[in-house]
Amino acid sequence: MKEYSILIMYSKELERDVKVYISLPKNYFETDELYPVLYAHDGQVLFKDYDDYNGESWGIMEKYMNDPDLPELIIVGIASGKTRNNELLPVSVERNKSGKFFGGKASEYLDFIVNRLKPIINKKYRVLKSPENTGIIGMSLGGVCTTYAATKYSDHFTRFGCCSTAFPPVRKEMVEIVKKSDFSNVKKMYLDVGTKESESEKGSEAYLETNKEMYGILKEKLDPERIRFEIIEGAQHDEPDWADRFPEVIKYLFKD
Repeated sequence: MKEYSILIMYSKELERDVKVYISLPKNYFETDELYPVLYAHDGQVLFKDYDDYNGESWGIMEKYMNDPDLPELIIVGIASGKTRNNELLPVSVERNKSGKFFGGKASEYLDFIVNRLKPIINKKYRVLKSPENTGIIGMSLGGVCTTYAATKYSDHFTRFGCCSTAFPPVRKEMVEIVKKSDFSNVKKMYLDVGTKESESEKGSEAYLETNKEMYGILKEKLDPERIRFEIIEGAQHDEPDWADRFPEVIKYLFKD
């Protein structure tokens, strides 16, 4: 596992303590170079720091350390918790027609990153501070949040990674948001979806159709060299499959 440091800070926006993981390039202390920054949702999984999770981690840190072709980045993982579903969705949706709703706090979550966390990272570390050198990435609901960030926060991020994005529960709302948005600031946008995202055939088809629909909208707004969409045959909605493709995602996002 790549070494990392931990920062814990209180977020007024989210009304909770947020645990943040910072991984520096291997040669960070041996050079005076400035580095791009990649912000990642679900940092506790990224950095294998969880008590109640039985799966594998994304493996991104091992892949990052072992792949000599990967661009050197400062990787900042933001831990999620019990409020994850609320913080990663920009709109509130009903859960299984139960009368109970979740979501709707993505703006507050992204405001925390932009207004509170990002200035600290920019001040403490040797970073390339411009939006052109700043990315954000997530999987599942994190992919929804990243897509939303591309519509509202492209003054702060210009490289967006969306893996196995869970568009089905917010399909209608996200389609409307994306159709109305300007993507002229986006330098790179990556989307992918596996063909086995759900245990049910109907669920997997919903992932495929909603991701293909979103790509169809986005490719009309972005030049071909600025967007990439992959359908991963046999890939499931789990960490080992995400880890397998993360190196290529990072290369695409940060190698111009």
